[in-house]
Amino acid sequence: MFDKEAIKELSRAEAISAAETAIKGAMESDGLAALPGDFEIHDIEKHLPTRRRLRGSMQTAVIDHFASYVGSHAESGATVFVDKARMQAVAVLNLGNPDSPGHADNVSVLAPDKTAAYIALGKLLSTSFATGLSQRDLAEFMEDWEPAISCIDADGSVMSPKKAIDAVRRITIDTARKVESTEGQLSAERSALEKVAASSGGNPLPATITFKCDPYFGLSGREFGLRLSVRTGDVNKPALALALRLVKAEEHAEQMASELAALVTEAIGGKAPVYVGSYSAKA
Repeated sequence: MFDKEAIKELSRAEAISAAETAIKGAMESDGLAALPGDFEIHDIEKHLPTRRRLRGSMQTAVIDHFASYVGSHAESGATVFVDKARMQAVAVLNLGNPDSPGHADNVSVLAPDKTAAYIALGKLLSTSFATGLSQRDLAEFMEDWEPAISCIDADGSVMSPKKAIDAVRRITIDTARKVESTEGQLSAERSALEKVAASSGGNPLPATITFKCDPYFGLSGREFGLRLSVRTGDVNKPALALALRLVKAEEHAEQMASELAALVTEAIGGKAPVYVGSYSAKA
């Protein structure tokens, strides 16, 4: 005669056996199995002599090492995606194909390093966007990178970097205020004319600054056009801040991504197709 506890254990053993059969069937078919809600599946891969399959992420800044790794580990359907926003190439080595899709969790990432000049440019533009640049910020950047810059004034005339730097350092604010008032028996009318002007001791300010540098190691040099404008603040409280805007920023991003894609295509030698874009596997 079985007691209540024995019957419970026998039922549990039968359920476990049925679950094992269901899981084996699922592994051989569509991967779906119906199991009781209180069952917990344990992964014992870590206790096996080897892993069931390769998965992980390899990262490098060296394109030759990236290409070599892709060549050694690419499986059927392996594909490379070049993300222009992140400026990196991601090889999904086990992507598979529509008939035999992979898990897409074994990847190799190529993330080229930015050059010191491009990092300095990025910091300057970030400061400009966030708070505006002081005269000192811009002048010191131009002095530090003088061999890499060229300047044009508002009339299209070429300026020497030294003259442009001097003009930036000499910017001053002039204000003029004229108040007119008319008083009547039942009304009062008041108008204020405000004028705020920026000057640099008679020297023209650079309207466009061209900064030439290699943006990433391995990519060719580029010329980045920077538009300079002067923020004079509120008319009642004149203040000075400079603003730089990168001309055709999106076009630069597209061109650099296309160049990276071409370099990757050449380096991997047809071992995987290369696309400009990104890929995200869905669970």
